[in-house]
Amino acid sequence: MQPIIVEEIPDSIKKYVKQIEKVTFPKQVWTSDVGILHTAKGRYVLKRAKGEKYRKWLYKEYCVLKNIKTLEKFQSPNAYKFVQPPEQSWLLLEFFEGKTVREYLEKEDNEKKREYIVYEMGRLYR
Repeated sequence: MQPIIVEEIPDSIKKYVKQIEKVTFPKQVWTSDVGILHTAKGRYVLKRAKGEKYRKWLYKEYCVLKNIKTLEKFQSPNAYKFVQPPEQSWLLLEFFEGKTVREYLEKEDNEKKREYIVYEMGRLYR
């Protein structure tokens, strides 16, 4: 079963991305459903969270991404839209080609580098 069905996506997000050609699904996390929207304008990341705790975490992620742009030399995706209909929250992000933090941590053998990345991610989400 697909974690996100196009018909479920809020209208404001559909209007922003225009026509959705297809949705693909990367390796999933436990806190939200993640889909890659393929459109004529390009690709976007769409996240959906359900449940009060995970909805709060997704909102916090949105706030961090909005504020992180002030840091020099830190590349992060733009957060385009955050929508909160009843029972779920949606976050539309810029798609970046490259490694996820999870992929980096799985492949990095240097324990000090791994600790640094985990520490920095935790610091950003405080």
